[in-house]
Amino acid sequence: MPHDARPSKPYLSNLTSLIIALWGMLLAAAFLASRGADIGHLPTIATTFFRALATEPLFKPKGFMESIGGLFIATLILLSWYGIGDAILARLSAFSNGTSGNNERSFALSLARKCAFGAGAWSLIWFGFGLINSYHRPTALLLLAIGLSFCIRAIVRRRWRLPVSQTSETFGAMDWAVLSLIILINVFGLFAALAPPTAKDSLLYHLSLPKAFIALGRIQAIPYHIPSYLPLGAEMQAVWAMLLGDFFNRRVAEAASGAIEFVFAPLLLMIVYGWVCELNIKSSWALTAALMIASIPTVYYVAGNSYVDLALSAYIALAIYAAGHWWRTLNRAQLIHLMIALAWALCIKLTAVFALLPLALVILLRARVVQKLDDSDTVIHDAPKKLRASSRIAAMGLGALIGACLLASPWYIRTWVETGSPIFPFYMNIWKGSAAGWDVERSLLFQALNDRYGIYPKTAYAYLVAPIKLSLCAQPEQPAYYDGVLGAAFLFGLPFTVWALARWKLEVEVKIAVAVSSALFIFWLFSSQQLRYLLPTLSGFTVCIIACGAIFAARGEEKARAAFRAPLIGLSFIASLVIFAWFFEQNPLRVVLGGESGREYLERRLDYYSYYEVINTQLPMNARIWLIDMRRDAYHLERPYFSDFTFEDYTLKKYVEESSTVAQMRARTQRELNVTHLLVRYDFLLDPARSPIIDDRLDDTEKQRRMQLLKSFLFDGTKVLRGDAKFMLIELPQN
Repeated sequence: MPHDARPSKPYLSNLTSLIIALWGMLLAAAFLASRGADIGHLPTIATTFFRALATEPLFKPKGFMESIGGLFIATLILLSWYGIGDAILARLSAFSNGTSGNNERSFALSLARKCAFGAGAWSLIWFGFGLINSYHRPTALLLLAIGLSFCIRAIVRRRWRLPVSQTSETFGAMDWAVLSLIILINVFGLFAALAPPTAKDSLLYHLSLPKAFIALGRIQAIPYHIPSYLPLGAEMQAVWAMLLGDFFNRRVAEAASGAIEFVFAPLLLMIVYGWVCELNIKSSWALTAALMIASIPTVYYVAGNSYVDLALSAYIALAIYAAGHWWRTLNRAQLIHLMIALAWALCIKLTAVFALLPLALVILLRARVVQKLDDSDTVIHDAPKKLRASSRIAAMGLGALIGACLLASPWYIRTWVETGSPIFPFYMNIWKGSAAGWDVERSLLFQALNDRYGIYPKTAYAYLVAPIKLSLCAQPEQPAYYDGVLGAAFLFGLPFTVWALARWKLEVEVKIAVAVSSALFIFWLFSSQQLRYLLPTLSGFTVCIIACGAIFAARGEEKARAAFRAPLIGLSFIASLVIFAWFFEQNPLRVVLGGESGREYLERRLDYYSYYEVINTQLPMNARIWLIDMRRDAYHLERPYFSDFTFEDYTLKKYVEESSTVAQMRARTQRELNVTHLLVRYDFLLDPARSPIIDDRLDDTEKQRRMQLLKSFLFDGTKVLRGDAKFMLIELPQN
């Protein structure tokens, strides 16, 4: 910490400590006031959960062994990550004349970085195998053997060793409580990840695309399945896990894929923990930092549902850490760390491109600092030499960013070749592209849909109050409330962080962390304000809050530590109650232990799953299903299908608008879609007040015509195979 952190006079008085405590209690009360749907029902949810454990079968060997099999496969893949990641850093050390920049005091950070770098390397390898039609079980087994051989080689060479601790710290009761809570949350997340998938985006593409790629034996753009054109770096791990699981059965395969995607959650926590330790801050504060991340309900949701946002967050955190470490040391190995981390982030999501600008500014500013140093501050006394040194630093730094883009470019080149735009399906009004099921109109509609997340319309007031609203009022499944839950811990630390940044000399790594994270937060504000997309910014903010909290503690008496740290822990614990409520409501424990079958679990979690069972078991193999407003769940469907992406009734609406008779509409359906059955969520589709088929700008006559045409299309001459108050499975008349 900075040398001016201990004045002779205590900084935090009793009054200041009281104000901090009251601020924490105010935020806790405000957060709890909006949590009636989860924490408010926690006693009831918990009672139902434990009653089910007591009265229903909990354990059966077959189901339990399938979960263990999936976990074992994920563990082997993780060891392969470590093996190749260790080899990468070893080669980097040789390239840098033995100074790899990997001599951290934190074993957790070193281990997490090796695993994360290895995961990114394997991802790119699997992308290459997907281009040559090699998604087969022998390939998966061969690559696993290679990865494990690298792991064994690393262990034999004793590179996997604990560093010598420079300080002896003992955990107190509070530290053990924090660690226990972190472990419990991660155990909950692992159980959720091992359960059969039910989350929307997992069924839409995070798991359904790996399943489809395996069936095809390669990476291939799937018509009307727009996410198949996106960079899918994290999904490549699911391909590997599913192929290995297929040696056993589908249940093992999906458990393995869920578990390997979950691994990025503990890796992110290890990165944040190690990052704080690297700032010479005590381990107790580093544990608090890890808890702040782990207790975010949306982090739990992402970890337990095979989403990729935590993988992106881990790589962005490593990139920011490398930038800060490079600023202080000018070690070129850290630039390569930055390049690799940013490249793997770009392989996961296009939104990682937002990190390029702030990181480029950091690099240029560092070069400027070298040029502006006084003669007394540097051994370079010649102005031209300073200019050359500054230019060399800027060139190397910007070269690392360009290298990251080149390393990730295969994903974007593939999309460019297939669609005409490397950023497809976004911003097609700016960069034209084309693919079946997508056009400029839908691209603009998609941008408008994403703009609806958060306070709408986007006014100056909306941007100003966004930190307060997303901390205290955010709700899952509600776009107006950011579609997630953050918790109040970050809002608690915000004023103290601003105070510390304004008044005290913080470590340069902390300043870089908060600067890059702030830039990413601004990009988030002006794009889609979905809480999952905010996660990559939170590691840097966490490190800054904890660093400022440690300074507050150091500037006062010993009780100052509790004055700042206790509210952070308390607010994190309150946020974790949301996680408990979600876990108890989902109750994946029985299905993971085998007491509940996968089918029973899915019927409990997905209200439409019984229709998929009928389709998969009773319809002929050549049946083709048109999914209308069904979340485009392709993962659980074993028959050919058609469905629009995002706007799930877009084609139906076009047909109704452009057809004058039912016969004309059915002829077009047969000609263009070749479907035999419809699976429709009709409860709002046929409601004139809510139906997307009805445009409010139309006159009453046209509204009635369209609604009548839709009803005739669904019911005249068709056969309803199954129906309830929400869904219908309809067989169309055959010509």
